[in-house]
Amino acid sequence: MKTKIITWIILFLLSFNSLLALGISPAKTTINSEETKSYAGEFLVINNDLEDMDLTISTQGELAQYITLKTKEISLHREGGTGTIYYTLTLPDKIPPGETLGAIIVQQKPSAANENTVSSQLVLYHKIILLGPYPDKYVITKLNFHESGNTIRFVSEVENKGKKNIDTIKTIFYVNDKEQQQQVLETQPTSLAVHDDKLLDTTIDKNKFVPGQFEVLAITTYDGQKTEVIKKLQIGKPEIDITYFDKYFTSNEVNKYSLDLLNKWNQQIENIFVDITVKKDNTQIDQFRTKSVDLDAQTTKRINDYFDAKNKNPGSYTFDMVVNFWNNYRMETKTFKSELLPKEKISAIEHNVPEETITGKAIENDSSTKEIEPKSIDAKTGIIIGLLLFISIILVIILIIVRQKKENKEQDQL
Repeated sequence: MKTKIITWIILFLLSFNSLLALGISPAKTTINSEETKSYAGEFLVINNDLEDMDLTISTQGELAQYITLKTKEISLHREGGTGTIYYTLTLPDKIPPGETLGAIIVQQKPSAANENTVSSQLVLYHKIILLGPYPDKYVITKLNFHESGNTIRFVSEVENKGKKNIDTIKTIFYVNDKEQQQQVLETQPTSLAVHDDKLLDTTIDKNKFVPGQFEVLAITTYDGQKTEVIKKLQIGKPEIDITYFDKYFTSNEVNKYSLDLLNKWNQQIENIFVDITVKKDNTQIDQFRTKSVDLDAQTTKRINDYFDAKNKNPGSYTFDMVVNFWNNYRMETKTFKSELLPKEKISAIEHNVPEETITGKAIENDSSTKEIEPKSIDAKTGIIIGLLLFISIILVIILIIVRQKKENKEQDQL
């Protein structure tokens, strides 16, 4: 572990030194598409440390296919402190309104260092921004959420980038609540002047949601046009709760244990495991980790595994548990108290032996080991039972009389 930390520190220092060793000027170029159809540009690569350096040049982004590089490699020497990168941007036939982005990448060639040497290659970017023309009426929107008590505020930030005023603009929000019922929220209509921006908002009761993420669709309509934005609304934080852990184990043996996990989030959570610290009299004596599981939204799953209590004598123990998931998320510690008992007492508990045959704190307040007392019969129940018994006797007597009469009749006929 220490070796990894040291390696990362060295890599960081090498990268930091590389950033100081090389620079780009200017860092970006902005091009107005209404002023030119082809743009010839250049920028400087500055060798601050005056060292010999080989660099490769490439492009990326939406504009990558429209950028032509004069050269794809350049060498900087300690005698000369700078190099110039030349490029040409040929504008596409169709340019969307607003910003279209591209970049020219300057990357240091990997050195021939041996495999045991820690090295870092520098990567720098020259950003290219192409500004497309806006039509007469054009609105850009941003979607945000703000919680305040039991209320959630939905905010649509609108900005008029067009050349004319907007007469009427409004936003409608669509979101499914915890019952998967669609909630439709609408802002008040308003106007929007050229280059102006406004906040269109409405509110919803927070109780309509459970902890989790909910997809919100915001449709903004203005003067016969519309724009759509989708964003995740997050309520609370992901939470996994431990709802059950065994109360009793057999001392000085390997025990099978059960542990229940409840996912309170409204989406599946993967790679969940629990770190468990075992303590006796507030002193750590053992620790272990459960196996990993995945949990569907708002469901419970039981983990069954084994706890080694071979060298643990009878007594009270605490189990401090920390749930981990998503590789970097840790819940707060939750503590369970369990008893390690001799095998005969565990067997007695499992067979539901009455309370007086077992001694010790392990069975206090445990309903599974309480003596089963006979229930007394109340007066009302006694009356009902008596009536039923009386009716049964009458029916039997009637059947006997009927049968006797039938037999007498048969004898008279003979």
